[in-house]
Amino acid sequence: MRMDSSQLNTAQPGAVSGNARVVLVTQSPSHAFWLASALGSDAEVIPVAGDLAALHTAISAPGLGVVVVDFSAPMTEAAIALVSDLRVIFPGVVIMGAGSAVEPMSMRAALRCGVAEFIDWDASESEASVAIRHQMHVRSQLPAAVALEQETKGFSLPLLGARVGMGVTTLATHLAVMFQEMHTYDVRGAKHKKQLARPFGASQLPLDESAHAVLLDLGLPARDGLLYLGIAGDFSFVDAVQNTRRLDATLIESAFAKHSTGTVTLAWPSDLGMLREVSPAAAAGVVNTLKSLLGVQVIDLGGMVQADFLAPLLRESGQGWVVCDQSLGGIVSTAQMLKELDAKGVNRSTLKLVLNRFNVQAGLPAKEVAQRLGLELLHVVPDRSTVLLNAASCGQLLSQSLRGDPYVTCVRSMARALLSGAVAADKAAAPASGVLGQWAKRLRRGE
Repeated sequence: MRMDSSQLNTAQPGAVSGNARVVLVTQSPSHAFWLASALGSDAEVIPVAGDLAALHTAISAPGLGVVVVDFSAPMTEAAIALVSDLRVIFPGVVIMGAGSAVEPMSMRAALRCGVAEFIDWDASESEASVAIRHQMHVRSQLPAAVALEQETKGFSLPLLGARVGMGVTTLATHLAVMFQEMHTYDVRGAKHKKQLARPFGASQLPLDESAHAVLLDLGLPARDGLLYLGIAGDFSFVDAVQNTRRLDATLIESAFAKHSTGTVTLAWPSDLGMLREVSPAAAAGVVNTLKSLLGVQVIDLGGMVQADFLAPLLRESGQGWVVCDQSLGGIVSTAQMLKELDAKGVNRSTLKLVLNRFNVQAGLPAKEVAQRLGLELLHVVPDRSTVLLNAASCGQLLSQSLRGDPYVTCVRSMARALLSGAVAADKAAAPASGVLGQWAKRLRRGE
């Protein structure tokens, strides 16, 4: 039996606002024309073929009424996956399904996905119009607190590495811990300075320290970030994807693996077969959600070279650091990864080069590596492999054992530069205040 507005118990609303927008996900121009004819001047139909970037733009624009997803063959399977992703990224959006009653599979698939209502392409235009108008009326009655996307406060920094062994995980763990310690130092204030034996990169803070920075340990080999931090965690990134709607401060404090500095971590599960359950859009949805809950996300993507997975994370973050060394293999692999990201529409200008393990007496000069890769050279990290290995052998980060080491000094300057950019962006929108304002003051003092 077809699901339509005649089955609804509520009264039918009047005409909707003429500037309302209905986003239709379909590959059929005829379906788009049919729906536009059905709605007439009641709403504008925005057809999208299913590209996530275009869909994100269409849904985020003002005036959205509902999203209609076409489940007609051969789009049924893609529609099922898309609805799942949309619920993660845009939990407040009203999603309707569409298909043909003569194709039972499309109708069953839509209803199993929990769509608000089903539109039959073979029914009358008036039925479709009434159904959509009803759902737009329902959405207009939702509390103002139900938003399409949560207000973002923090920022995310993906670190890319085209090959295993480029030092991405080491850099990511040090950066995440550095951000957490800088935040803790500010929050505790001047009166607590004497209680911190080694602020800024060497302190061991209580386990109950409130989380501010998170390391998303999504590189390969899996879970190396947990290993370097000397912690274990049962709640994985896959669990976070499956429970995105439940992500809040309480879940972060209780379920995420926590380092002694207060830094929290999400890693892949031990069973790597579960990675198939994570779509690129769902992964980006977790990053989007965590922006409203944590100040900084450092995303370790070293060895993860699948452009389909990387592209949504880079677009969500708006930036990315490409970590490479002076080796010929590293440069060639990085160039290939960048070409694949170009093909996925990633803006090359949002990517910056971090030349890792740099040895001035060997290999290509830093500027030449940047020129060959077509990237802006952002940071040059000295080769400190021996001392890093010694620290890891003792179960510590280098910032915990040798605060003044050139590697730690470099990471600290990288964190300062990144925060300086974040402060500048925040100040352009509003005067810096609170913790962000304190960071700005410290940056001016050169601490």
